[in-house]
Amino acid sequence: MKFQRLETSVERNRVYEHYRGNKYLVIDIAKDADKEGDEFRVIYRALYDHGQLYSQPIERFTGVHTDGRPRFRLLEIEEENRNPGHVYPTITM
Repeated sequence: MKFQRLETSVERNRVYEHYRGNKYLVIDIAKDADKEGDEFRVIYRALYDHGQLYSQPIERFTGVHTDGRPRFRLLEIEEENRNPGHVYPTITM
């Protein structure tokens, strides 16, 4: 099996805003074990409600919505200001 190097602008342990306005913390990028070859998924946690954990193919996460906006955009938020008043797991990488 041949592997290719993953080149992406998705940054671990950073906050991204979905085009609908919700914010998410990217936990990691994982290889899809059920797919042949190199298919990757972004693992991310909601920074609202109960902090649900999600995964999505990296191509979809970094893609563009039909109106031209990026599906997720990186926010410049300092760790201590990510979501005041909400408790979510501390991620260390």
